[in-house]
Amino acid sequence: MTGAGMRFTEVRREAARNIATGTSRAVLLAALIAVVSGVLAGLDAIAMNGVITRADEFRERGASITILTVEDGIDGRLCDALASQHGVRAAGALKPEATPLSVAGVPGNPLPSFTASPGFSAMLPESSGRAASGLLLPRTVAETLGLRTGDPIHTADGPTRLGGTFEYPDDGRSRGLGYAAIAPTSPDTPFDQCWMDAFPVSRATTELLYTTIAANSIVADTAPKLSQHNTVLGVAIDPAEAYRTRTAVAFSAAGLILGSFAGFVAVWARRLEIASALHSGVRKRDQAATLLLETLAWSTAGAVTTIPVIAVLTSGLAAADHLPVVLTASSTPVLTVSGAVLGALVAALAIREQRLFSYFKGR
Repeated sequence: MTGAGMRFTEVRREAARNIATGTSRAVLLAALIAVVSGVLAGLDAIAMNGVITRADEFRERGASITILTVEDGIDGRLCDALASQHGVRAAGALKPEATPLSVAGVPGNPLPSFTASPGFSAMLPESSGRAASGLLLPRTVAETLGLRTGDPIHTADGPTRLGGTFEYPDDGRSRGLGYAAIAPTSPDTPFDQCWMDAFPVSRATTELLYTTIAANSIVADTAPKLSQHNTVLGVAIDPAEAYRTRTAVAFSAAGLILGSFAGFVAVWARRLEIASALHSGVRKRDQAATLLLETLAWSTAGAVTTIPVIAVLTSGLAAADHLPVVLTASSTPVLTVSGAVLGALVAALAIREQRLFSYFKGR
């Protein structure tokens, strides 16, 4: 490292020479950065995956469905209209019938019968909707009866058709619809329940259910009852809040700190060599520029290895969630590199030519 006023090309060549000859310990330091940024970014990606997975499971298992029960007091049209509100995926009204429905294929085992507003079919898991007018049946029941959508069904109440099918897994949901016949009807008839699927679940969206109580309804002494469709997963947690407060949110800062430490130590360990170069006439800014280029090279090489780690850990995410998680996880290696460069700069500025003899004695 000789000469004053080095051009950038000379600085670059000097940095490359130090890396190639092993003077800068680039391979060891790159491996260190790879481990630090890879572990921290990987743990953060896993934490974010966990938040998203729990939110998806909460929705898929119907835990995001809130039910308002008011006997003969729900306006089906108002209930269906909730589906147009922000944050509401689906809404529909339901009413159990007093008399079970006897079907020709299983006359000795009548199906519990319900009437529902037109929007209710969207509440049901894997629902085919009303592809044709007629009853909605669980898929297992339709398969047992050998029915396909549009096929006629002979019941004790007269002939009808299979209008569609749905799934109703036994995963903690309130019982009743797993073996039942649902007859969509006019939304103008009174219903007992209004179901609303809204996520995130909030007090503001839940209170929308009260707007579906019919104006002419006579509410009993007991207040309208709110219930959660599936309580196995507990009450709803705001995913945005869970995302912000995750423990791994501090990992980016940890990457910055550890990167700074690595960069500082990497340069400080060469203080005798650097002070000697300054004593021989190398300008301090040229020396610092060389060290920063070396640090940028080995820290970037180490951080780049984090990319496949993040890619593997986020490969199962939906398209809408993938990019935000990747960008957030990538902030850790970026900050680790930034910290390494910052630490190297601090160390380079702290090394003094005047302390050459002290560095020599302390080697």
